[in-house]
Order: sequence, then C-alpha cells, then structure tokens
Amino acid sequence: MRQAPLADIWGDTVDLHHLGIGVIIGIVISISCYLGASTVIAMQAPNLEEKLVSAYSLLFGIGGCVLSAVISANLFKPKRTLNEAEFSEEDRDRVLQELKIDLVKEREELQYVDAKVLQEMKELKLYELFAGPAVPEGKGENAEKRGET
Repeated sequence: MRQAPLADIWGDTVDLHHLGIGVIIGIVISISCYLGASTVIAMQAPNLEEKLVSAYSLLFGIGGCVLSAVISANLFKPKRTLNEAEFSEEDRDRVLQELKIDLVKEREELQYVDAKVLQEMKELKLYELFAGPAVPEGKGENAEKRGET
C-alpha cells in the first residue's frame, strides 16, 4: 500500500490527496448553493433589488461551505496519531531544552500568577515542573535562615 503524502497545515496533519478532494467538494457545493439560491430567489421575488438577491445568495453559499465541511469531515478521518505514554525525566528535560524554557525565570514568574491558575497547574501536575520539587513545610530557605535543617 502506497503511503499518502502528508503535510502540516495550521498545526494539523493532513493527507494532500484528501485535502484536494475536500477543496473541490467545497467549491462545487458552495458555488452550487450560491448560484442555485440566486436563481431561485430572483424567480420567486422578481421585484427584489439585485444587491439583496446577491446578499441572500451569499448566505446560502456560506451554508454550502458549512455543509461541505461536514461532508469532508465525515469522508476523511484525521491522520494524526496520539501516543499516550508516560514521559521520563529525560524526556521532560529534552522538551524543556527544545523549547528553551528558563526554569529559574519560570520559578520567579510563578510568584505573580493568580491563585486559581496555580491550583489548576497543581491539578494538572504542571506546577512542580516549573516550580521544582515541593519542599516540606518547615524546611527550605526560611528554615535555613532560622538555623533549622
């Protein structure tokens, strides 16, 4: 079986052959809706101003675009694959390096984040990623300054 050419468009992976067919479907359906509506409206309301006929026809053309999107979505399923695997510390560090995230700066910026956002970050287990490992109460910088360890 031949591998279809894939492309990344607007952050999504698409099959170029299916994309071309989807574009053709969109053009045919939307133009047909526009021209059909224009003809029917002009016949049903001959006294209607030409600009209004065009405007109403345009609405039907937009409806045709939506219809063609629904048809294309049902004909062509997504090509992306999702891998739900646990990440190791090395994977996490590699991603942070690729994104050029400065963890020291991120820790400093967490001081200014809203409490609701911090709570959500903790629920998603993102807080520890940027803030570092949780320090038990009574330990850490302030404890060292007081002479406790």
